[in-house]
Amino acid sequence: MPLSFNELEIVYDELAVAIDEAGPQRESVFLAKLALSLAQELGDAARVSALIRDCLNEPADQLPAGQRLV
Repeated sequence: MPLSFNELEIVYDELAVAIDEAGPQRESVFLAKLALSLAQELGDAARVSALIRDCLNEPADQLPAGQRLV
């Protein structure tokens, strides 16, 4: 089930704090570990791959509504 807007805001804030805590030298490793942990929880490699491509290549406002993260 998708997160509500308020839940997404809370996650965003927690993520921003964690990135700051990781610092510039550990930011990439932290984000990679988080992405892999979330992918494992999601349990759908095809969906994870699609999200990676979407986040890399497509502005959020050009994605179909059902595929937007925010």
